[in-house]
Amino acid sequence: MISYDLVKRIAQDIQKNIQMPLYIIDRSGNLIYGNGDFFEKKAGFLDAKIEYKYERDTYEINGFTFYNIFYEDVPAFVISLEGNDKETKRLIYLIAIIFEQLLDRYSKEKFLIDALAGKLEKNTVRCYADRYKLNKKSKYIVIIVESNNEIEDAIKIVTNIFNKTYLHIVKIDNRRFVVIFPYKESISLLESYKTIKDMIESEGYIKVKIASSSSLVSIEDIDRAYKEAEVALTLGQKLDNEKGIYIYDNYAFAELLWGIDINKVKNFISKKEIDFNIFKDEELVQTLNAFFKNSLNLSETSRELYIHRNTLVYRLDKIFKMTGLDPKKFDDALMLKTIMILTKLYDISG
Repeated sequence: MISYDLVKRIAQDIQKNIQMPLYIIDRSGNLIYGNGDFFEKKAGFLDAKIEYKYERDTYEINGFTFYNIFYEDVPAFVISLEGNDKETKRLIYLIAIIFEQLLDRYSKEKFLIDALAGKLEKNTVRCYADRYKLNKKSKYIVIIVESNNEIEDAIKIVTNIFNKTYLHIVKIDNRRFVVIFPYKESISLLESYKTIKDMIESEGYIKVKIASSSSLVSIEDIDRAYKEAEVALTLGQKLDNEKGIYIYDNYAFAELLWGIDINKVKNFISKKEIDFNIFKDEELVQTLNAFFKNSLNLSETSRELYIHRNTLVYRLDKIFKMTGLDPKKFDDALMLKTIMILTKLYDISG
């Protein structure tokens, strides 16, 4: 779809070569191009919006001539000239031809790729959502599936898993594709992602990593969800590489710490007398992560790890001796979590 910025630039060039004022109105009846006096002249923009629902030839309202620009039955915008004589109608036809030829005929895949990248205006996204029958009332989740191998077979497998009527798959390149689907409370996202990963790896014989957005967004804000999935993929691979499934909410705190000057990070950590061997001890790291996950609750953590409460306390005391930070205290736990994330994000080994 042609962007409104380009519409304005073209309209400006056209206006230089014609005498009568040119006006362009968007799908909601807002003025895209033209002097602000358009509505002051009572051009009947409410009537124009009503007429705009139908694909017609030219029509006249209050001394103005209108022409609707459509793309395959989907309204794009309306052009209008002041006047209603034969010359005005002839001119508006010529202007309409210019815009209709400039309409970028997006395929569904091209539209979704540009929408994910945030290259399209919201009006354009809504227009093509109509064209390709994407439900504008739904809230969407975005997942990225990435592999070091070709992903054509993986796309076929995912397509067969889900109902094609509501699932939208976009191939970004030979190693990555995106799945866009409306959220339903009855669906366990994590279980769905495990199913996708297991089926691709068992049937497609390739290893994949899956990253998901957390926000539920309308189709016009789909770029925000894609950015979340990208962040989850980038940080998830740094912090939990072996995990293979990364959901944005789990890395929101890490995102705050990502992008800090490396020298500041090293200076911050060097002030803490920490035995970095703790971060090489899988048992202690697993214990800390479970303890954080369970909000520093000893009973819940011991149950999750299938260990006695005294064993858990022994491990936490060992961590205290190695770091000088007591994970049972909130402030110390927060400091420990921050340092754990920083050491992984910035590959600091002590």
